[in-house]
Amino acid sequence: MKRKHMVTRFRLPYTAKQVYAMLYEACRVEVAHRHREFNATEQYKKHLWDISNWITSEASTFGLFLCGDAGNGKTTILRALQNLINYLRSDEGYNSNADAYPIRGYMMVSAKELVLLAKAYNNPTRDNTSDVARYKRLRQIEILAIDELGSEPKESIHYGDYVTAAMDMLSFRYEEQFCTLVSSNLTAKEIAEYYDERIADRFREMMLIINFGNEQSFRKQ
Repeated sequence: MKRKHMVTRFRLPYTAKQVYAMLYEACRVEVAHRHREFNATEQYKKHLWDISNWITSEASTFGLFLCGDAGNGKTTILRALQNLINYLRSDEGYNSNADAYPIRGYMMVSAKELVLLAKAYNNPTRDNTSDVARYKRLRQIEILAIDELGSEPKESIHYGDYVTAAMDMLSFRYEEQFCTLVSSNLTAKEIAEYYDERIADRFREMMLIINFGNEQSFRKQ
């Protein structure tokens, strides 16, 4: 029986200490860009350390699940990781290998936008070719960050067909073992209640879970 291709786990070739320093600065810059002051709590610093340790380790997990109340810096981390990884790769030059699988790079999408793109993908027309292409790229990108999972309808109807965008995307990337980062106001338990236990089980298998709980919100500073 033919085995599926082996996907290399995404990791950064630095020490955890080096990545922590860079990620901390990337978060500070991201917050400053929004004209806010970056006041990282000790707990937030611990989250950054746990992520830095994971992204430089040989752990079998191939994703991150950042969960907790709204406004405590989860999206900031996803954006900071995107900026940091793009910066670290900026001197590598253009990769012209169109057949690379997964496609090298980091993309970020909100759960609500993902639903709209999935509707286009399921019903392609001449008017939505760019949305279809973007959805296909999201499926096959090396690193995908899905922001605010659970803010979208679990199911939606499009031309009589049910669309389960988040579950479909997560299931595909689980099977391919592609690096997937997720932020949500839902806990792992609430993910099981909102979607189903199968998705929650896959989260536990594929992702390091970072629980922000009800920590201090950047928006209140």
